[in-house]
Amino acid sequence: MSETASSGGVPASALDPTQRMRVAYILTLVGGYLDAYTYFKRGGVFANAQTGNIVKLGIALSNGASDTYLSFLLPIVSFTLGLIVALGAKEVLLLKKRRLVRRSVLVAEICGLAIVGLIPLSREWDMLANCIVSFVAAMQYETFTTFRGDAIVTTMSTGNLRKFVDCIFAGTIRHEPAQLLRAVRFLSIIVTFTLGAIVGTRACDLWDKAAVIPAIVLLALAVVVITVMRHRRVG
Repeated sequence: MSETASSGGVPASALDPTQRMRVAYILTLVGGYLDAYTYFKRGGVFANAQTGNIVKLGIALSNGASDTYLSFLLPIVSFTLGLIVALGAKEVLLLKKRRLVRRSVLVAEICGLAIVGLIPLSREWDMLANCIVSFVAAMQYETFTTFRGDAIVTTMSTGNLRKFVDCIFAGTIRHEPAQLLRAVRFLSIIVTFTLGAIVGTRACDLWDKAAVIPAIVLLALAVVVITVMRHRRVG
């Protein structure tokens, strides 16, 4: 979809580079990819969407499965801690008037996933790997929240699906053509997340624990894209 203008009529060139749609697509691809990775290679845990882990935790507790509930509880705790750290990092870096907040988070995510790639595939070690992935996913979720004026989530799809339906309703029932363009944007994000899950599933079949590497490459690409666009904007 063209980035010639934002939803509010502001030229895309005036947007912060981290709010461009190309960055949203890269991060969303990573979001779907990591969910597939942790689900298929790390014990059926969802790294990003903690709703699934909460449901599985409830089922485990209901069934008295004390040997499995930690597998779902610890990622939830790690996700919560990741949100807190991301909020604190934004506060500290903004107070120092630094412009590296989002890129710093991506670098931290890259480092975390690099560690995950070294962790053996086993039930005990999988809990550690899932905690790390959930932690860095929470940082991404908290830090990257707006793209072209829209609240777009790059680590899960429920909110994006709701926004898609809202825009379709407004465009068709209320006769607001601009909302249909927004609907296309949200739909493209949902499709990208699905594509990430598909690619992640195939990668798991081929590379085992090393399947996390493509996610690292994509995050590095996001850092490069943001940096290049920022330099062009300054220049």
